[in-house]
Amino acid sequence: MRIEKKCWPEFFQKLADGTKTYELRLADWECNPGDTLVLREWDPKQGNTPAGR
Repeated sequence: MRIEKKCWPEFFQKLADGTKTYELRLADWECNPGDTLVLREWDPKQGNTPAGR
């Protein structure tokens, strides 16, 4: 299963740069071994629109 979650720009950039190597979140969704977590950059200043990364 592919799980997509929002990630704010300041955290997304650190993950993209490699200065942050993990994202710790409360699993309030169904998650199983083998699932893929996809983080999408969302800027709260732009409203409910993805930032494109």
